Amino acid sequence: MPPKAPPPKKLTKKELKEKAEQEKKEREEQERIRKEAEEKQRQEEERLRKLEEERLAAEEKARLQEEEIENEVQRSVFKENLDNAKKVARANDDWDKFLLCSIKPDITQEAQLTTFITLQKEQKIITELKVAEEIQKLQQAENIERDIHRFLTHLKAERKLQQNQQQLQQQQQQQVFQNDTVARNKMYIAQIRDIMVKKLEEINTQMVLNAELFIDEKFAELTKKANEGAKGTFKLDDKTKQEVIKTFPPTEDFKYGIFIYPSNKPSGYRHKPNEYPELQLAVDVPRSISVFLQKILWTSFDNYSPDLYSKFRIVGGVLDIEYLQMLPPPKKVNTWTLKQNYELKETVKRLAFELNAVFKVSYQLPSYIWIPNKETQKVWRVAFFDRVSEQWITDGVEDAKLDKGINIVASIPKLGPIGLLQERCLDYPYKNFKLRCVGNEKAILDIQGVRDLFKFEIGPGYIQLLKKDPEFQHFAYKKLLVGALFYELYRSGVNFIPVIEDAQSANIIQKDEGAEELALNDLSEAVRGFYIESSRWNNSDTGPQIVVKLKENPEFDEEFAENQEKDWKTIKWWNNKCAIIQAKDSHQKCNQAFLPDTETHCNLEVLLKMHSLTTQETLAKMKDLHYVIFIETIQQVLRITKLLSFTVRD
Repeated sequence: MPPKAPPPKKLTKKELKEKAEQEKKEREEQERIRKEAEEKQRQEEERLRKLEEERLAAEEKARLQEEEIENEVQRSVFKENLDNAKKVARANDDWDKFLLCSIKPDITQEAQLTTFITLQKEQKIITELKVAEEIQKLQQAENIERDIHRFLTHLKAERKLQQNQQQLQQQQQQQVFQNDTVARNKMYIAQIRDIMVKKLEEINTQMVLNAELFIDEKFAELTKKANEGAKGTFKLDDKTKQEVIKTFPPTEDFKYGIFIYPSNKPSGYRHKPNEYPELQLAVDVPRSISVFLQKILWTSFDNYSPDLYSKFRIVGGVLDIEYLQMLPPPKKVNTWTLKQNYELKETVKRLAFELNAVFKVSYQLPSYIWIPNKETQKVWRVAFFDRVSEQWITDGVEDAKLDKGINIVASIPKLGPIGLLQERCLDYPYKNFKLRCVGNEKAILDIQGVRDLFKFEIGPGYIQLLKKDPEFQHFAYKKLLVGALFYELYRSGVNFIPVIEDAQSANIIQKDEGAEELALNDLSEAVRGFYIESSRWNNSDTGPQIVVKLKENPEFDEEFAENQEKDWKTIKWWNNKCAIIQAKDSHQKCNQAFLPDTETHCNLEVLLKMHSLTTQETLAKMKDLHYVIFIETIQQVLRITKLLSFTVRD
């Protein structure tokens, strides 16, 4: 029997500690070697990935550059055909204007516009009591000013050049020209408004100078009734006790009236408001003064807000209430009657006083102001304009309401211009939109805004609103230029003309303008072959890119009898390319991976052609130059409404 092995030597604490440290070092060394190997592998994979990305990027760049050469030729042909078509249309328009023999200046012709402004400036100072005639002249000037606004609005819809190196200089020149045109026309608007202010001040002067004449007319009228034995016989007493309310025939954009409070009326303060039934408004009389001429001026436009971006705007016009100092009453000395007079160059004196209580006003909105019944005071507020801070103020306004949906009633803590303050971003971000052709040159556009659905018909050079609300009856179902229609909607209280600053106010991701321009150019060509809808992923993980859905529509269907999600393609645009991504509206997350076996291309037509994703017939429709005016009109609508960047589908 072999001898037993000696038992293992028991390690001391020091030896155990050294052994543990040795094992730890070995593990750390093994871990270090493993991490180094993994890091080398990761770096190699990263190197290979970057090389692959660089290879793919180089291939994409070369592919896009090659495609862009052909695309440039196509754009040049498109522009040439468009310019020729516009020349024909412009010639026909000029001939129609000639046949009408209109004396109204054409605001697109600078010479005619400057001539009109010069003639207005050189008009004689108003020295006669022909207020109705002068208000009509003001209305004519406002008609011109509104034409300029339509023109400026249409400039926002005008075709822009696609951003690329070859056209950068030309684009910059075009931008400088457009900016110069905008600045010049804004200057003309300011000049016309200055003329209006000057003429209105001359009318105010005539009201003060002729206050005694108005009192005499009222006294003669009451005396005649008294002599005829009318009910409520008038006592032939001091005529200066008679209140006088005088109005002049209102126009579309101006309402003017005065109230003369007598100097020695024994009954004292007038407890009931002054009513101007012809002007559809009523105003309280302040307690603080006893001798005055109350001037009421309503204008359909806001001539007070500074030309700066604001989250709010005035709709329904501005009611300006002022109290003018009357001349001392005539004095009789022997056989002479002495009257004081203003020099016409002198400004009428305003009465300044603090209100002891709120000041109640009521006036009717124009018939074209659209305010849905379901709206509450959260989206509109009555405000007064503070001339010192140049701001519209709502603090202190009490009991503000819309009586019967058309009459503004409110109690104001301070005298001054009064208006209905509305949020700019009431109708966007848009919830969704649908754009499709129902004929070769006829498209239907549905825009689901925050407040309501709006439907439009678009044709070559025109757009018309298909909506029966009475507020829009003066322009609905009429073929208008794109800028003119959306300006009329804007005046009616529906803002479909977003600006860049609205993105932050409406909590919308700022889109790349180049991507938006490329997308709207592609979609305007595709609309004759595809049904176009907004995608729920347009304002999500796609960031500054544009995302829209397409489905072939060879039969020009306005709605599909069968509508399956698999038939739709989701297109994503960058500022120089586009691709088909796998995202679907029914997905929980936005899958931005490209459709298998596809890659990016310079535009939608090339993308569909290179991957055989549509028919030759549809591709031919996209490049049919017989419809260049129609294609450009679609571009204008998409550009002015910013549908591709301001739609946030739930």
